[in-house]
Amino acid sequence: MRAVLAVESLVLRRQSFPRHARLLLPAEYNRVFAAGKRVSGPAVTLVLARREPMQLPARLGLALAKKQLKRAHERNRVKRLLREVFRHRAHALEGCDVVALARTAAQNMTNDALRTELERLISKAIEFCQSSSAAATTTPTTEPV
Repeated sequence: MRAVLAVESLVLRRQSFPRHARLLLPAEYNRVFAAGKRVSGPAVTLVLARREPMQLPARLGLALAKKQLKRAHERNRVKRLLREVFRHRAHALEGCDVVALARTAAQNMTNDALRTELERLISKAIEFCQSSSAAATTTPTTEPV
């Protein structure tokens, strides 16, 4: 019985959303909002900001307002889907911080429709993060005088 519980806890731990993958402090959120680029869909907006050095792991912040999603179970459902999509694609978002904002339309969408939108937005976020990392790694060439 103990061996089964130990194996189950290892499986759950691997699929968790670790502390190093989250935005935790108000200053971190403020930095993303101040310097971020927005990628929007009908139900969710992602705000993206680069981090230096670019090898740092991607982090996710969730800002789902009670004004937009009135019921707690709807906010929790959207957060759960956001975390899952982010966790599967975080390796490609290396060097970026992402803050997710939900709109009222998210509560009327099915899980599949919401997941499709989130995948599309994360793909745009990956393009932004990878283009910014490519621009940061190229050095300007100077010709000898």
